[in-house]
Amino acid sequence: MISTFFGLDALASPAAFGAAFLVGLMFGFSLEQAGFGSSRRLAGIFYFRDMTVLKVMFTALVVAAIGLLYCLHTDLVAEDQLYLMPTVWGPQIVGGLIFGVGFVMSGWCPGTAAAGLASGRLDALLFLVGAIGGSILFNEVFGWVAPLYHWGDAGVHFIWQDLGMSRELFAFALATAAVACFWGCEWIERRTVGGGKFLRSAFLKSLTVAILSLAVGLIIIGGPGKAETSSQLATRGVATETDLLAAVEMGEDHVEPEELARRLLSGDQSLVLVDIRTPAEFARFHIRGAVNVSLTDLESFVAQELAARQVILYSNGMTHPAQARDALFRAGYGNVYLLTDGLEGFMERCMRPVSLRSIPVHESQASEIRAWRAYFLGSSEPEDVAVPTAAGGTPLPRLVETGLAERAHRARRRPHY
Repeated sequence: MISTFFGLDALASPAAFGAAFLVGLMFGFSLEQAGFGSSRRLAGIFYFRDMTVLKVMFTALVVAAIGLLYCLHTDLVAEDQLYLMPTVWGPQIVGGLIFGVGFVMSGWCPGTAAAGLASGRLDALLFLVGAIGGSILFNEVFGWVAPLYHWGDAGVHFIWQDLGMSRELFAFALATAAVACFWGCEWIERRTVGGGKFLRSAFLKSLTVAILSLAVGLIIIGGPGKAETSSQLATRGVATETDLLAAVEMGEDHVEPEELARRLLSGDQSLVLVDIRTPAEFARFHIRGAVNVSLTDLESFVAQELAARQVILYSNGMTHPAQARDALFRAGYGNVYLLTDGLEGFMERCMRPVSLRSIPVHESQASEIRAWRAYFLGSSEPEDVAVPTAAGGTPLPRLVETGLAERAHRARRRPHY
């Protein structure tokens, strides 16, 4: 299986930046070869003289859709390795309108303008200067537009679900639309400027057969049936998107670090804390009481061993636990939660010494924090605290890191002011 930089949580790594640079070079080269380094050619679509933009965009859509579905069906790529952009109606509608007006007025979009600048186009430079200025202006007035920025947040939303069809059938519909677009664009160019050299050509006929054949293959692999209705999903115990969004809105998808610390300290056996990071990260540093389970083994782990217990997932941050929790929720596991702010939030909110906090805390809270630090960082067990155990009675590992323990020891020796 292919692991992505997003799936590895390595988008900020040097390797990711290097890959992005190479992809950018190839993307720019492809744009230039397609003629997108000229604003005249880009603007030709608005006058029905040159339909290249529409043909290229539909090619990109259909290749991405069909190719990605084949990768998912063959397990070459897993869905948790993909970033799925959420639907936020307000900014996407308004932003799309602004983008469209800017494209009509200038003949450029950011990507093509970069290619045009590399070709020495002065108008491309002016467009990019305007785009940078607009970005700075947006940053300065964000406080005013913030309500619009978050208006209509529907989470990850798929059009094929709203249409009541399978994603394979939707891909076939998209492929059919692409083929119609290719033929229609050639006909328009022939009628307006005498172009359309591929109309009725062997190349266009072969491309049509290839695209539709690949789309039909997806239907054969995935089945042509419609997407399951909410009632069908509920009948087999699977949560719907509406159920998921309602749980998120009610705050039923997460557990706060303080609540987790209190429950672990009390020896609560009704929960199991699951660290979904790599084994190396887990061995170096983890919360006492956690067990290490990989994302690929998580569903079977929950189903076979912990169906009756509360499962709390954590990683360094919240992205992967949230994705895993949502996937398990959709599969019918309503007992899975994520730790708010992840491991970093737990360390900041529960493990930071009282003397190092910027805001003074009440003595009762300070006493609780010291108890947490003694339990999770101390070298000996508090006499009145039970040690959490796994389902089989085996003591679970505690949070360990030599450097952190030494720093905690030095912090305890300092006088508290």
